[in-house]
Amino acid sequence: MKKLFTLMLLLSQNVSAADCFDLAGQAYRIDPDLLRATSFRESSFNPRALNVVSETKYAVGLMQIHSSNFSHLAQFGITPTVLYNDPCMNIYTGAYYMAIAIKRLGYNWEAVGAYYAGFSKSPEQAAKRKWYMERVKSTYEQIKKAPSKRPKDSKGS
Repeated sequence: MKKLFTLMLLLSQNVSAADCFDLAGQAYRIDPDLLRATSFRESSFNPRALNVVSETKYAVGLMQIHSSNFSHLAQFGITPTVLYNDPCMNIYTGAYYMAIAIKRLGYNWEAVGAYYAGFSKSPEQAAKRKWYMERVKSTYEQIKKAPSKRPKDSKGS
């Protein structure tokens, strides 16, 4: 997985963000439209999105990669600055974390919910997963119906 991630870092420099949904989906065997739906819910397709909760808790970019993941990503040479300035790397990183959720939970909506709310079995986290997966599923269904690959509304997550 580390080699694939390093390869994606190199490839991301020369590809448009729109193409990256398709390429990341192919690399991680995830429907690119699911990645698009996730990105729409996370950032409204805003590559410069920044959600700051505190000085140490924040999320960046199209897929809103959370600061709790930065120490793990550092082993691949991926920094918050890279995630903020390279939309393609941000998409690949989101796909990487979605793939982790899918590996743990299966290719289902529960895994999509875990992208947002983690794997804790607490009722509160289960409710957050359900809330998120319903929103992403709704957006995903809109994308599948629309030839432009964009949902109808412009509301974020």
